[in-house]
Amino acid sequence: MISAHFIRHTLSVLVLAAATAFSLPAQAAVQLSGLDHLNKAVQDFIIRLDESKKTKMPPRLSNSQDAPVLEALWDVPAIIGSTPYRASDLPVLMDIIQQQAQVSKAYVMFSPDPQKQADTERNSTAFQDEISRSSAAMISFIAAALEAAGDYAATLKTDDSDKTRSDSIIKLRLSLQQVINGTALMLRNPELNAHNQERLALALADNAAAITKAISLQDRTMLINVVKGAQPVLRDTARTSADRFITALENKDCTGLCALH
Repeated sequence: MISAHFIRHTLSVLVLAAATAFSLPAQAAVQLSGLDHLNKAVQDFIIRLDESKKTKMPPRLSNSQDAPVLEALWDVPAIIGSTPYRASDLPVLMDIIQQQAQVSKAYVMFSPDPQKQADTERNSTAFQDEISRSSAAMISFIAAALEAAGDYAATLKTDDSDKTRSDSIIKLRLSLQQVINGTALMLRNPELNAHNQERLALALADNAAAITKAISLQDRTMLINVVKGAQPVLRDTARTSADRFITALENKDCTGLCALH
């Protein structure tokens, strides 16, 4: 179940940035040092991934040589700093999201034999530590992008003169929502261990404010139902975080990006 959702939602993210064009000021809040950090981490990850041709295994958190590279790759504060995120941050945030999507895909689609199709179901369990870490980081990057998108939406006129830009931001929001939904669906997998359950549920809970503010009331209800469907298999700490996420989504305020349709 995890793998199918990851593949679908990863592809949607890769498409959305190319389909969404914004005319934004050059100055951005995400610092160049963060981008330098990410670019180095990605390059180091690619080097470690190339080693998989010899080891028949992708980079693992349990491997002392791989772990520092992966920790750098998922160091959210080092990459994007902290809120507030503005409209000018959208292009770079979307680039970060695309790169993180490729990292997740590297695990889901991994095959020790390049001539054979990946066993995505096996991979989703075998590499759940790495996939969960990548997914948790992705939720933080997406929350930042939604906040930046909200700032962008605030510049749009209410008449039809901004319809093209309005349609673009709505498409972007939809694509990001799909990834959030896919991550929430991961919580339903009974093979997800307690630590990874908590990591994913905590990522959703900690970013609940930005997510709630950005999505429609109808979509909040749908996401609540997805998380509630996972509750029977959640351990105590994960269930607490899931409940916190649900409580945030139950807020009925809807202005700005939420109200855009």
